[in-house]
Amino acid sequence: MTILFSSLLIFLSLIQWIVFIDVILSWGTLVGIRFRPKFIQAITFPLYDAVHRFIPSSFSGIDFAPIIIFIAIELITKLILAIDPSVVLLLSGQWQ
Repeated sequence: MTILFSSLLIFLSLIQWIVFIDVILSWGTLVGIRFRPKFIQAITFPLYDAVHRFIPSSFSGIDFAPIIIFIAIELITKLILAIDPSVVLLLSGQWQ
């Protein structure tokens, strides 16, 4: 079970980084740069759409969906660590 949880934590961390990169790239539209790789859009837009279905998270042109995704990932991470604290040892390389 620990390997499953550690794999899930790695996956969630990867998703968190991709959303973070998408947010940084979206700031380029403020200065007229439109660069968003297709693979990032393919990952983030379904996540944003899922959030927008439940919560209209746009206010004055600011999309709060990435923030909600970050909060959800953190809550899931805390839940996994509460269920199986030994996951931290596996991820840090101190597993015996």
